[in-house]
Amino acid sequence: MYDCREQRFGIALRLALAAVGILLTINPAASAPTAAGIWRQVDEAGKVGALVTITQEGDVFVGRLSHLFLDPDEDPNPICNLCPGDKLNQPVLGLVFIEGMKQSGLDYDGGTILDPETGKVYSATMHLSADGTLLTVRGYLGLSIFGRSQIWSRVERNDGRR
Repeated sequence: MYDCREQRFGIALRLALAAVGILLTINPAASAPTAAGIWRQVDEAGKVGALVTITQEGDVFVGRLSHLFLDPDEDPNPICNLCPGDKLNQPVLGLVFIEGMKQSGLDYDGGTILDPETGKVYSATMHLSADGTLLTVRGYLGLSIFGRSQIWSRVERNDGRR
């Protein structure tokens, strides 16, 4: 009788250890996409304006202008001369213009977005597509219905990863 209980305990222990091992190898963050990454910002006219790098800093997501697609007649090193606060007279390239976005599943809210051309700061939301390839970014004043949205596409890295 003692041997049978010991044998059952051994089997149960091995199964429990195997289950723990499987759980440790599963990375839930790898299966659920986030807004972190590089995004191609396209305006309403279809013109690519910039690449935006979104990163997670603590419990919020922020976005920086990481590459600008400028017309030949535009200043190659634009300065944010209408921006508020500590962003005033800072280079547009590298500027943090999306701040404070908190993730809730595929939705991000509670943040702001700065328009470097006008210096205006808007409330913002973002929504990530289920496959993680499209990001809808909406800036608005007051109520979300008083705003506009852009749909950005994720840029793949040279190694094919996102």
